[in-house]
Amino acid sequence: MSNMDLEGRPTVYVPVRRSYTGWVIGGVVAIVAIVAVAFMVMNNSNNSQATTAYQQGAQQGAAQATANDATQTAQAAAAQANSAANAANASAINAQNQAAARNQQAEDNPAAQPQTPPAPSSASGPVSGPAASPQQ
Repeated sequence: MSNMDLEGRPTVYVPVRRSYTGWVIGGVVAIVAIVAVAFMVMNNSNNSQATTAYQQGAQQGAAQATANDATQTAQAAAAQANSAANAANASAINAQNQAAARNQQAEDNPAAQPQTPPAPSSASGPVSGPAASPQQ
């Protein structure tokens, strides 16, 4: 075989330079990442602070939720009391109106008014009966 291609021209070989710089940089990045992960795993002192902060935040959130529930319950009770007071006021006004209507009706119809019977008098005439004649 010769250094000729299929068309009869001479084949030229170009030397290829190989560089390992990319592999070296990748290896250094991997080593730094492994060291960082090992450092985070070994350093547990900050985890206790984070856990304490998390627990305190959860307790504060629960307390805030309880306060919000109490506020809503108090507002609902106040609204219900206000509604009951309005209903009682309306009932009292209705009763006053009915009483005024009955009084007006009684004033307009004198026959319906109760009449007092006449007082008994002692000089009304002879009394008959067993009490009138004393028997001895």
